[in-house]
Amino acid sequence: MVKKILVLSLLLFTTIFGRTVYEIERLDIVANIERDGSLEVEERVIYDIGKINGILYNIDALGYGKFTDLQIFYEDDGEFKQARNNTAPSEGNFTVSVDDGLYKIKLYAPSQNERKEFIFRYNLTRGVTVYRDIAQLNRKMVGKEWQNSIGNISVTVNLPENVKKDDIYAFGHGPLTGNIEILDGKSVRYTLNDYRPGEFLEVNLLFPKNILTSFNPLLMKNKSALKEILDMEGKLAKEANDARKRAIIGFYLGRVVLVLAVAWWLFLVVFIYLKNSKRYKVENEYGEYFRELPDDYSPSIAGTLVSRNLYPSGRELFAMLLDLVRKGHLKLEEGEKTTTLILQESGKPLSEEEKFILNWYIRELGDGEKIILESVEASIKGRGGAKEFNRNYERWRTIVYSDMLEKNLKMDKRDKFSTSLGIFTGIAYFIGGGMLVVYFQSELFILMILLGFILLPYTFSRKRASLEKEKAISRWEAFKKFLVDYSNLEEAKLASIELWEHYFVYAVALGVAEKVAKGYSKIMSKKGEESTIIGGRGYRNNSLMNMYLYSHAFRSMERNTSFVAQRAMESVARSSRSSARGRGGGFSGGSSGGGGGRSGGGAF
Repeated sequence: MVKKILVLSLLLFTTIFGRTVYEIERLDIVANIERDGSLEVEERVIYDIGKINGILYNIDALGYGKFTDLQIFYEDDGEFKQARNNTAPSEGNFTVSVDDGLYKIKLYAPSQNERKEFIFRYNLTRGVTVYRDIAQLNRKMVGKEWQNSIGNISVTVNLPENVKKDDIYAFGHGPLTGNIEILDGKSVRYTLNDYRPGEFLEVNLLFPKNILTSFNPLLMKNKSALKEILDMEGKLAKEANDARKRAIIGFYLGRVVLVLAVAWWLFLVVFIYLKNSKRYKVENEYGEYFRELPDDYSPSIAGTLVSRNLYPSGRELFAMLLDLVRKGHLKLEEGEKTTTLILQESGKPLSEEEKFILNWYIRELGDGEKIILESVEASIKGRGGAKEFNRNYERWRTIVYSDMLEKNLKMDKRDKFSTSLGIFTGIAYFIGGGMLVVYFQSELFILMILLGFILLPYTFSRKRASLEKEKAISRWEAFKKFLVDYSNLEEAKLASIELWEHYFVYAVALGVAEKVAKGYSKIMSKKGEESTIIGGRGYRNNSLMNMYLYSHAFRSMERNTSFVAQRAMESVARSSRSSARGRGGGFSGGSSGGGGGRSGGGAF
């Protein structure tokens, strides 16, 4: 299933970029040693194809006599057809070029979304070397030059006739995961799974020379080689077995290291959270509800506290404008198509924040006496207007933040020890994980790189409110809960519109304006009072809650503060973006010197 998903993904890539896509499932090689010492070879390779024009197949014959009797077959609708040696680029044609004994075959076989098998048959006239005491087949049956990985490889070598199994010495070289099995007195099988480009499978097979009855005696090497070969293979086998032991130790050691690394990471995440992020536990001495304003804070500070943000947002700005209307510094007036805020002389003192907002809206955005709110939204459509609005918006946020710091409503300093541990561990995992991937030859340690990548921003992002700030948040959350609970509002007998309005601007900042406005309407209805807008189109003297529920002007004001700020920031952001005895078993490392290493294949 995984392979199919991979092939489909690669096919999509091919469709877009026109690249060759395929996998090689199997490579089965049968090599028959003839009595004259020649080697008859049949190689069957199965491709799982996304899209190819044909395949490339290289056979290294250097040092093995003549390369003869080449036959190529390709699968077509479940049948095998013999390919033709022809330079025309059409299906079933192949060409062969020779470079220093390397035969490069190019077979045209356009295929798409199918599984196809190809067969290559050939003869090497001097496949076997004969010494005075032994015969030897020493060849890299699978070379290094394959373009893709191969799922499963099987190489079967057949002798001309049966001999005693004890007279056969079978050695193999390549990846240590390979295996050798002496099947009987005539056949030896070499297997390897998950071949990677650059690897090879080398056969070093020793057998009695007397079964090569047609071998030309003039080609026999005049030396005894059995002891020398066995000694060499013994050393290579020892090195391979030592490498296996190291690999086993490394396997378990690597798992221990990885488990300890993950355990330390989990401990550190919790430790950093407890030191830098876990909130102080605060018990509200006033109980579940706070029935009046907890502190003399502006709506912008109250909203920022309850939202647990460092800086206020557009919602708090809307609440501040609404508070200026409530206090009589501004008058909200609705026209046919426009909504206007008009500056009023109230005689009441202004805070620095309120002075800034009035100057920003009335004098900079407006004409010095009033501001048409629809013009604000229009002004930020241009880059210059958006940048100017955003500049003032950020200045207002900074004023509120500074005011909070003056009231000791700040964040705790990070714990130095836990923060240092997080930074050091994150960097160590990020760098060390890559080194451990190489050292242990295991992709599992990529997890350490990922954990290090996560830990660094996690460490820097952990912060918590100071105890004083947490107490303030608790008070305002209790007040918010009081506002939401309509029955408690009714019990409080809040018949005074002025008190309702005072609470309402905080309800806007705390995000519960809708509930409080409806609660007010419900209570006024029970008292038999009218809960609709009266008095024409000037809304200073009417209930802010009624305005919120029924007034188009009020909704326009909300839209032109809460959302315009966000749009201005987005506009600015967009414009700025540019075996020692040869009796079978595992492969040995290194090489016994056999040729054929340039063999390989692929597709085009």
